[in-house]
Amino acid sequence: QDRSGPVCGSSEGDSEVFRAMNPRYEDWLKHIFDHEVKEPQWYFGEDAPAFEASDEEITELLGQTFLHAGKDLKEYTDEQVDQGIWYLASSSGSNFMFALKSSEVPLAKRVVAIGNIFYLYSDCFAKRCTESLGHLSEKGSPLNSSCYMFWDISPLTFMKGASEIQEIQNTILDVLQKILTIKHRACRESALHGLSELKFACFEKVRKIIDEFLKDANLDDKLLAYATNARDGNVL
Repeated sequence: QDRSGPVCGSSEGDSEVFRAMNPRYEDWLKHIFDHEVKEPQWYFGEDAPAFEASDEEITELLGQTFLHAGKDLKEYTDEQVDQGIWYLASSSGSNFMFALKSSEVPLAKRVVAIGNIFYLYSDCFAKRCTESLGHLSEKGSPLNSSCYMFWDISPLTFMKGASEIQEIQNTILDVLQKILTIKHRACRESALHGLSELKFACFEKVRKIIDEFLKDANLDDKLLAYATNARDGNVL
């Protein structure tokens, strides 16, 4: 993948902002992904282990996880990665994603970490998910669940309380627009889902991004209908 984009940050840009791989990165990956898949999920247990870290360190770990998802998550099954993404992204599982909105973390670090979400899609979801549409409940890989729902379960699309809200919002919009360039139905559907989640915060910007996408994208009827509905803010 080309990692030279201004939004998503290259590995060089990552090292400039984060300086070096966080020394707790391997422990972090095990905490997030190295668990048996079951219901209820491990993290809902009363004795579930916690990962204590500052918002700044969590931001580093998130950014590095997204950037290296294609390589570093290979040792985990699709089911484990799916379960881990739900834990990591959803506020019902953890508060990790709130670090990306925190005033305690330098804006530059948060922008790079959010931008690196693109690589979660390009290097992991696009490689491991089937091209199934979540909103139609089409059968797919277990990993399709977190791909489709990432922006729905993540607090990132709820702008209230975010520090430097305009910069964070613009970064998220840029990432979603870049994910739309990935020629994978599930990834594109997820980006459209995320854009629709931002309809109240920046309706006209969302429309403009989707209009630009529809000019050049060659979509099947099902995804085209979803994109049209997302443009009008009519998807859940």
